Amino acid sequence: MFRAAFRRLLAVDDPPERTALAFSVGVFIAFSPFLGLHTIAATLVAFLFRFNKIAIYTGTFINNPFLTLVPIIAASYALGALIMGRPLSLPEEGLRLLQEPHLLTAAYWRGLFTHLWDIVLPFSVGGMALSIVCSLAAYPVTLKLLRARQRIKAKDEVGTLNDE
Repeated sequence: MFRAAFRRLLAVDDPPERTALAFSVGVFIAFSPFLGLHTIAATLVAFLFRFNKIAIYTGTFINNPFLTLVPIIAASYALGALIMGRPLSLPEEGLRLLQEPHLLTAAYWRGLFTHLWDIVLPFSVGGMALSIVCSLAAYPVTLKLLRARQRIKAKDEVGTLNDE
């Protein structure tokens, strides 16, 4: 799925710089901690800045719920915990609340909201750090691939003209 989307990305007719920017913005959105809002955010940004939708969605769908979501969440939490100087393991009380949900009790919800920040804050800090780093890395890599594709395409066109 990602391979096919990346092939479509390479075939986009926008300037390589603009396509690489749209892809890297999509990567930023993919790693952001706003789970469940990635597609909506990508659509809004694509329309606001008139980015190529294939490019921004390809970047955004790096965070695939079936393959990469769990590793990205784990990496986000771990990086956030490291940045904040917290232990890498989830707090014991927060972990207990996640493992033994008593959804119909007020005590469960009070405990969850009390300990939620022990999980959400490191995840959010790590997610934003990963968003920035991965999107900054995605731009030059994508730009290089798009320019190489453009050169190959230009050589093929020149070769075709010479053959005629």
